[in-house]
Order: sequence, then C-alpha cells, then structure tokens
Amino acid sequence: MRAKPQSPLPRDTVPAWSPPTTTTGPILEKDAAGGDFRANLVNSLQLMPLKTFPAAIRGVIQSELNYSVILQWVVTMDPEPVLSWTFNGVPCGMGEKLFIRRLSWEQLGTYMCIATNSKKQLVSEPVTISLPEPIAQPTEAEPMEPDPTLSLSGGSAIGLLVAGILGAGTLIAGVCFTIIQSLRTDRQRIGICS
Repeated sequence: MRAKPQSPLPRDTVPAWSPPTTTTGPILEKDAAGGDFRANLVNSLQLMPLKTFPAAIRGVIQSELNYSVILQWVVTMDPEPVLSWTFNGVPCGMGEKLFIRRLSWEQLGTYMCIATNSKKQLVSEPVTISLPEPIAQPTEAEPMEPDPTLSLSGGSAIGLLVAGILGAGTLIAGVCFTIIQSLRTDRQRIGICS
C-alpha cells in the first residue's frame, strides 16, 4: 500500500493578512495534477462565490480605511482542500478565512481564493476591495451675474446710505435718552427717601 502524500502547506484556519512580496514575473502555480494553474484557470469558467463582510456588490467591497474586511471560502469539497488566497495575483494567505484588519491603502485590490484537493481545483470569484465613492461629485464654481432687480447704484444707493446713517443715529439717541431718564429717576428716588 502506498501512503497518501501530505500537502506541504499548513492548514491555518485563521490567517492574518500580510503584505504581498514583490514579484516581477508571472506567478506559475501547479494544480493537483501537476498542470499549469493559469492554463487551468482559463479553461474552467465556473467561479465559486465567497462570503464577505462587508457584503460584496457585483464583486466589489467598498470599505473605509482602518476598518476590517473578512473573506471566507464557503464551498464544501471532499476531500478537504488546501485553501490559498491571492492579492492581485500574489499569494497572501492560507485557510478558510482571510482577515484584513485595519484596511490600508496597500491592501486595496483584488482577492481570490484557490481551493485544491486531490480531485480538483476550484477558484473563487474575484473580489475587489476599494474605498467608497464620494456621495456627491464636486462641481466647478461658475461666476454669478448680478441680479438687476437687487442692485443699487446712483441715487438709490446714496438714499439707502443716508437712511442707514439716520437710523443708526436715532437708535443711539434713543439709548442715550433711556439711560439719562433712568439716572434721573434713580436720583429722584434717592432724594425722596432720604
């Protein structure tokens, strides 16, 4: 009897996200049968859904920076698969769930999960994490033309200026008169009582 080969990849069920390494060439992975992963990916058009938090809408998760994002593989396979995650095509984690804690600029991009067992290989639908779009687009300022019914010039502007000065003078005179009257009333009360 021949022993079943063990996968060299760990089965960590709660991986923490780490930034991807920089690569210049394409990543070529081998599937369970030893074939080229990218060639098999092109041939298999059935993509598996992922469970996400926040929910993905048409393959896009919009999240603010410093918030957490969770991606989870939900398809059951027999035998149990080895699950690996990619970020923009670069391996970034292992296990059933990918936790992205405190989302940063470097973590915005497209994620996929690859499930491989001894029988087949399945690939998840790509999920792109991006920042929310602004609710309202800023508009360019347009010069305002003066409304002819609200503009003042010439005699009407001078008349309004004179009326304003007279109104302010009347207000000041009324306040002074009230103060003087209250002082006289106070003096008369003091004189009557003593």
